[in-house]
Parts: sequence; C-alpha cells; structure tokens
Amino acid sequence: MFKRPRLSAPNSLVNALPALVLLFLVPACSQPADTPTTPLPDAKSGAQDTDIVLPAVWSTRDLGSPVASIALADALGSTIAVAFQNGDVQFIDFEGERITEKVASGVRKFADGRYLMMSGVPVTIFPAINLDGDIQILFHGGDLSEPISYDLDTGIEGTVVGLCTAPPQTEADGVIRIGFWTAEEPNSLQSGRIVEVDDALVFLADEPVTAEAPIAACLLGETGATVFSAPARAAASLKRRGRDHVVTLDTSGNFSISTDQGPPQTLGIKDGITIRMPVLPIDMAGTGDTRSGGYPGGMIIIAGVDPEGEHLIVFVDASKLTLTPFAAPDL
Repeated sequence: MFKRPRLSAPNSLVNALPALVLLFLVPACSQPADTPTTPLPDAKSGAQDTDIVLPAVWSTRDLGSPVASIALADALGSTIAVAFQNGDVQFIDFEGERITEKVASGVRKFADGRYLMMSGVPVTIFPAINLDGDIQILFHGGDLSEPISYDLDTGIEGTVVGLCTAPPQTEADGVIRIGFWTAEEPNSLQSGRIVEVDDALVFLADEPVTAEAPIAACLLGETGATVFSAPARAAASLKRRGRDHVVTLDTSGNFSISTDQGPPQTLGIKDGITIRMPVLPIDMAGTGDTRSGGYPGGMIIIAGVDPEGEHLIVFVDASKLTLTPFAAPDL
C-alpha cells in the first residue's frame, strides 16, 4: 500500500514527484522586450455588428458553483483547469467531461499550463495564484484523483494579482515561462523562467517590463511580453501555421481579435442550437493547437453563467480564424 501524497510540498519536489511516479505505475503496473500597455478597442458584444463571428459548438454541464478562472494546457496536455470562487479546483477534458472532482486547493486564478516529462513522469502542470496572493504549481496526470500542489518562491515581495505563461522556447529554457504582477506594483510585469534544479523548481527572473498603466492581462511571446490595460479582463493567443491571433475579453463581455495583418477587429460569438453563451463572460482561454475534442483549428473556451443560471464553460470553434489565410468578415 502506498502512502497518499500530501497536497502541499512547500520547499521541495521530493514528495510530489515520487508520489506521481508511484501513482502512475500502480494502474499501469530571454529577456522580454519593453512593450507598451495595449488597451482594448471598443467592441460590440454578441454576434451582431461584429467584424468576425465564431460559433459556440459545445459546453460543459452545469459546474455547480461560480467560476473564478479558467486556463488550458494544449497539444498533448488537452486539459482545462477551473478555479472556483471558493478556491476549489477541477480539471476537465476537451470534450467538456470532468477528469477530477472538485478539490479544495485554495486557488484563485490559473494560467495556461503544459504537458511535459518531469523526472521521467508525464505530468500536466498549471501555474496558479492562491487565495493568499502567492504562486503555486499544480501537477496532475495519470490516475491522480486530485492535483498535487507546490509553492513557488519567486523571491519577489507583494501580493500577486495577475499571471500569464508560455511554453519554453528551447529545452534549455526549463519547465515554463511565466509573467506576473502584484497589487503593490501594478505597472510592472515580473517575468522569467521556471527551471527544475535537483528536486526543486526555481524561478529565474528577467528584467521587469514597465507598463504605462496598471496591467490587467498579459501574454508572453517569442520576442517579449505584451501587456493589456483596463478594460481588459483576459487575453489568449491562438498560434497556428506561423500566425498568431490574439483574442481579448473586456470587463463588459466584449471580444476583439488582432493579428499582424491589421488593426484589431471586433469578435462575436454565435449561440449554437442548444449552446448558449454566458450572459457576462468571467474568463477566457484559447489555443490554436488542440489534439482532442474535435477542434482542428483550435478553440476558445469561455466561462460564465448562461441565461438559465447555470455555471458552465462554452467551447468555441476557432477554425474560421486559423484555417483560412486571412480572417474574413461574416456574411
């Protein structure tokens, strides 16, 4: 009989990674560029009077309680992380089915994760902000019934209020790239890399990025960081075929999209036959690289409360953007 792993390993991976190995074996016998703050353009909500319209094609069942944050791990990860307002977390697959039950992990906000091998173990990791304003890394994979949590010491004082991530550009970049800002310094984006050193995760900081206004969302790209000011709520990058479509959500529930081909355009989401968009979206994530769920051109996921009062995540097919040479207006 194997001892149940602790949910918190404050200073070392020595408890987390061997626990993952055992649990998996049982069933199977660069410095950012100084980027100015980017405000969102005025956008109109809904599927009318918009430049581009995408279809909502699927949703989860009622999640049962208010959602605070969502994020995803794309490619081979194919996992959605959900943080509820009470600090519970739950993992969902790209078909909208629950992978885990809700677990009290004290998480307030997730950033996008990734699938990787750590100490020879395949895991999906999600950086997160806990209810105390500190950064944690949540591990999940195999037949784990709940994630394992690891407290990350960034060496930076303050209460973390926002977080964004990106995959490493090379294997030498470590586990994942990360950017965050604090309540005490809302105009400064701290960024760097998380690397694995022996049995610990270590944050290697780059020079901070100074924004012109308080940061509300951020993205980490190949050439540096992009930060967004109010009324931004969330930003997602849909990379595919060498192009990057940046989708933004504002606090009024309006979406916009921009590429390197021109100015930002308004984005509308069209209800499906049985799928209804949230009345006011709470959070959003997206990717151009899905390996499951039937989204060949990637997807956008949106959390909120639908007109029937159900707490859910809606799946939006992004193929119209990513599988065409240029985004065309809806006819």
